[in-house]
Amino acid sequence: MEQVRKINIITSPFGCIPPYAIGAVEKRWKSCGDYYLSKDIDVCFLSKCPKDNVLDDKNHIYIKGYGRTGSWTKDFMLDFVYSIKALWEMPKCDAVVLNTIWSPILLPLFKWKYKVSLYNVARFPKKQFAFYKAVDVLSCVSSSVYNSLMEQTPSAKKQACVISNFINTDIYHPYKEHKLPSKPVLLYTGRVHREKGVELLVEAINKVREKFDVSLKIIGAWDTPRGGSGQDYKDELDALADGWQIDWVEPIYDPKLLAIEMDKCDIYCYPSLADKGETFGVAPLEAMGLGLPTIVSSLECFKDFITDKVSGLIFDHHANDAVGRLVNCITYIIEKESHYLDLSKNGIKSSTSFNVSQKAEEYLQVLNNMLNFHQTGFDTNIMHVKRMEYK
Repeated sequence: MEQVRKINIITSPFGCIPPYAIGAVEKRWKSCGDYYLSKDIDVCFLSKCPKDNVLDDKNHIYIKGYGRTGSWTKDFMLDFVYSIKALWEMPKCDAVVLNTIWSPILLPLFKWKYKVSLYNVARFPKKQFAFYKAVDVLSCVSSSVYNSLMEQTPSAKKQACVISNFINTDIYHPYKEHKLPSKPVLLYTGRVHREKGVELLVEAINKVREKFDVSLKIIGAWDTPRGGSGQDYKDELDALADGWQIDWVEPIYDPKLLAIEMDKCDIYCYPSLADKGETFGVAPLEAMGLGLPTIVSSLECFKDFITDKVSGLIFDHHANDAVGRLVNCITYIIEKESHYLDLSKNGIKSSTSFNVSQKAEEYLQVLNNMLNFHQTGFDTNIMHVKRMEYK
């Protein structure tokens, strides 16, 4: 059985290797690439050149990249230029991983450079996948992304599979045994944007405080340049807090420092309303890894790693009484310590299935099977999706 021994990883024209603090796609593939290097598989990263920490070795080829312009049309054309350059510069390989819009369309022009290809479907599709027939594998980061892809492009079924996002379990693991304190601190991390539903959490805490002494810490950017909804939204949240103050903490981009700060809290809540924006939800999974009982909204993507009242709690964010549903979840955790401890333990157990090595091996298995399918014509039946079995 032939094995993939050389992999090229092409990132977007706007992302660097090593990744910036907020480059989620670049972080994912840098982690996978480093894992493959540790297994003596040749890896070449093709990316925009970072401003500093440039890695001058055979594993990195830097392409002239760009900053986002604010115009979708301009970014679309910059992606085209960058994709041609990256495909032209990439060395011959067994497998190529693609993360640009245009590279799957341009790929046939460079068929002599690779044997199998994989496109990382990290966002909800926008009907572009009918043009991606040259790609061997369309790897979706969650079952909700896969389902959306199937609705839009049923013909892509033979190409598509689910390999979920992952967390760094060397960082997001229990540093201590979490126990229910007398004054629990709830935590939200991420962009402070209206689509994240943070106002639901503040309103819910107002009601919970009628019975329990709880507070809220928010770690994340609220200003618009960093993806928040701006000063007005922050002021709304502060005004909404009735008789108490939100503990605001600036974004922490160092994962180790973020884990330490998160670990000081007691309950995690991610009340996102982004039905067509949230593709997986790494943040709640990181909290689960630390042992924080976790509450999420009823977005489909969260169901890949949370089973309600087992590894976490799910509230219906579409319900007319969404705030009341969230209040019930918070109360469920606080009113009985056994609930708190069970959710903490089961959340940790669920998170351990989403580690770098396991997901990197899943990518490798798909690529190896596809490589041998091309060589032998034998259908390994690897291109199927299944619901996650490690909730």
